[in-house]
Amino acid sequence: MSTWFVRRRARRRLLETVGLWYHPHYKANALAMTSRVPGIEVARGEQILGTLAVERLIQPKHVRPAPLATPRELALVHSESYLDETARPTALGRIFGLEAPEVEVDPILIAQRRQVGGTVEAARWVIQGAGRTGFNFGGGFHHAEPEQGSGFCVYNDVAIAIASLRRHGYDRPILVIDLDYHQGNGNIVTFENDPSVRTYSVHGSVWTHVEAADDEQHLLPSGTGDAEYLAKLEQTLPRCFEAHDPALTFYIAGNDVLEGDRLGDFTLSRKGVLARDRFVVECARERQCAVVVTLAGGYSKDAWRASTDFARWLLTDDARISAEPRPSLREHYARIAAQLEPHELQQSGSSWEITAADLMGDLAAPRYGSSRILDYYSKHGLEFALERYGLLAKVRERGFVQPRVTIDPADRERQHGTLHATKNGREHLLVDVVVARTSMPAPESLLPGDDLELISIEWMMLQNPTESFSLRNPPWPGQDHPGLGVGEEAMLLILQGAKRLGLDGVVNHPSRYHIAFIGGDEFLFLDPATQGRFDALRTALRSLDLTEAAWMMERQEVRWADDDTPVEWLPEDSVFPVSARLRTYFGSESYEEPRARSRARTEARGISLKPGAPAPPA
Repeated sequence: MSTWFVRRRARRRLLETVGLWYHPHYKANALAMTSRVPGIEVARGEQILGTLAVERLIQPKHVRPAPLATPRELALVHSESYLDETARPTALGRIFGLEAPEVEVDPILIAQRRQVGGTVEAARWVIQGAGRTGFNFGGGFHHAEPEQGSGFCVYNDVAIAIASLRRHGYDRPILVIDLDYHQGNGNIVTFENDPSVRTYSVHGSVWTHVEAADDEQHLLPSGTGDAEYLAKLEQTLPRCFEAHDPALTFYIAGNDVLEGDRLGDFTLSRKGVLARDRFVVECARERQCAVVVTLAGGYSKDAWRASTDFARWLLTDDARISAEPRPSLREHYARIAAQLEPHELQQSGSSWEITAADLMGDLAAPRYGSSRILDYYSKHGLEFALERYGLLAKVRERGFVQPRVTIDPADRERQHGTLHATKNGREHLLVDVVVARTSMPAPESLLPGDDLELISIEWMMLQNPTESFSLRNPPWPGQDHPGLGVGEEAMLLILQGAKRLGLDGVVNHPSRYHIAFIGGDEFLFLDPATQGRFDALRTALRSLDLTEAAWMMERQEVRWADDDTPVEWLPEDSVFPVSARLRTYFGSESYEEPRARSRARTEARGISLKPGAPAPPA
C-alpha cells in the first residue's frame, strides 16, 4: 500500500505531467474468441487501472475518457476504400483471426476508434507542456498500413495522431520507438517517404522489408533475455535521440517480449521490461521530449502487470515489481471492502464521464431499491465488486472469458443472481445464487434482544462445467460438475455485504455434511445443541478425507453405535457472526455450556463407520 507521500506525488503528477487515457469501450469481448491467441485478455486497461485504484494512486477523475476517432481523422492515413472494407466481417475476421459469423463489427470498430482517439488526445496534450507523458491504456496498432490491416490492428493510431498534429501545424521532428516483439510494419510503410518521422525498432519478428526514409531496425535472436536486450537498447537508442533530436516520442511499449508470451519467444522478465520502459522515458526526459505511451502486444499472464509496474513508476518513481506477499484472503477482502464507496456499487452508469466503475468495465447500477439486490447492490455494482475483489480474475485464470452477471431482485424472498462466462466459444453457467435479507428471532440470551437481521443464503451453486471428475478431483454428493474453486471467495463476498449493510451476519442452511465446511470454523449453528452434535460428528470422521466422509454420510454408512441407525444430517441455521452482539453470544457461557453438553451426549451415544451398511427398514 502506498504511503501518503507517494500518493501525493502521484496526484501532483496527474495534475501536471502525466495523463492517463481509457474508455470502457476499449474492451471488445468478441476478440476473446480469436483463434490466434485463445483466451486473449481483452481487459488489460481495466486491470491496470483497477490495480492503481486499489493502491490509491488514482481516482476516477484522473482518467481521461478517450473520444471516438472521427472518420475524418481516420482518413488522414487510411483510404476511403480501405475504411469501407473494414466494415465487412470478412475483413475484420482476417485481421483478428475470427470466423466471419463470429465478427461483431460495431463493438470491434468502436474499440479500435476509441483507442485511436486516446492516442490522438494524448499527443495533443503532451505537446502543450514541457516534460509531459501521456499513457493510453490501449492502442499501439503498429501493424495497420494505410491500405491493409493485420495483427489485431485495423487503424494505425500513432500514424493518425502524427497526421492530426501535422494538419494542425505541428512541424517538429518525431520519433516512433517500437519495442513490441513484432516489427511495426504499419509505421514503417506509412512513413516510408517522411524523413521528419524516425522509426526505431528492436524486435524478434520481421513483418516487412520496406525501409522508411529515416529508419533504424534491430532484429534480435530467439531466446533473447534481459541482458542482451537492454545492452542493445543502451547502445543504440541514445544515438537515435541525438541524431534525430525529436520534440515528441511515441513509445509502443509491447509486453510480448516477456518470457512465456504466446506470440513471442524472447525471455525478458518483468524487471527487465520495467528497466526497458524506464530507459526509454529517461532518454526522452534528458532532452525535454514529450512522450506518448501505448500498450501494443502482450499475450502472457504478466503482460498487464508489467504495464502496471510502468504506470506506477511514472506516477511515483517506485521501481518495484509488485510481487510482495499477499495478505490472507480474508484480510484482502476486508481491505478492498474498506476502499469501495457506496456510489461505486450503486451507480447507474448513465453519465458519459469516466467513473470508478468504468475502471473495471461496464459498471452501471439502477437508482431504485426495487432494481437492486438486497436493496443496495446494482447489477453493475456487483460486477465492479467482483472485479475489485479478484473473483472474476480467478474465473479468467480458469480459461473463461466474457463474464456476464445477471440479477433478479424483484422477489424480496428470493433474490437471484448468476454468473455466466464463455470458454471455447460456448457460454456456461458458473455461479447460481439465491439470497435474501431476512429477520429471525434472537436467542433468549442475546442482548439486546431485537430480531437478528441477516443475509440468508437460500441456494448457492459454484460449478465448472468444462472440467471432468477424476481420482484427484472426485465428485461431492449432489454435484453435477466439479466445483469452480471459489467457494471461500464467494462466502467472503457475501460476508462483506452483511458488514456493509450493518447486519448481524450471514446465515446458511447446509443441506449436507460437507457444505457445513465451506464457510470455515467461524460458521456456527445458531442452536448450541446442533453445534455440539456437529462437533462430535466432525471428530468421529476426522480420520477420513472430507470427500470420503461426505459420501459415507450420503450412503448412511455413519451410524449410531447404540442402535446401528444412520446418523442423519440436520440442515439447521448456521451463522457467520458480524455484529458485536452476535459474536458475544457465540462466545458466551449460555452458548458454550449447552454446546459442550450436546457434544458429550453425542460422544456417549457413540458413532461407528460401517462401509456398505444396509439401508434401515422403511
